[in-house]
Amino acid sequence: MNMTNLKDFAIIVGGLVTIFAFVNGLLEYRRQGAQKRVEHFTLLRRRLKENRTFKEICALMLANDPRLAEIDAQDKRDFIGLLEEVALQVNSGLIRPELAHYMFGYYTVKCLENKHFWANLTLDENYWNLFQDFAKEMKAKELSHTYKREKLRF
Repeated sequence: MNMTNLKDFAIIVGGLVTIFAFVNGLLEYRRQGAQKRVEHFTLLRRRLKENRTFKEICALMLANDPRLAEIDAQDKRDFIGLLEEVALQVNSGLIRPELAHYMFGYYTVKCLENKHFWANLTLDENYWNLFQDFAKEMKAKELSHTYKREKLRF
């Protein structure tokens, strides 16, 4: 084997190693992005499920219990704020709309439609536009929902 052939072989091997490292780096970058999205999603889900006040709001809301009207307005604003954070993450592409619907959509629609929830709040305020838009989107998804496992991913 002469020097020219050895040099060509080294260039080819070096190029293949470089391509492999580049592809591996891209895959790792993608995995890290998915991991960050999972962390954000898990935090939102945990806040919904582990917050005692939010659990009470959900239970009263799902039962259409009139006692929901007695819940402090600030606690309700915080609950809506959590749902708006979900909407922001959907709008930013961090959470797929199908996943947001599957995990948060039911609560969002129930919140919008429950008259007891809005007893000491005003739904018409400009500050609830994101929530209202998100709730309408979740309602539309609810009406056309079909389970597709591949859509429920990060």
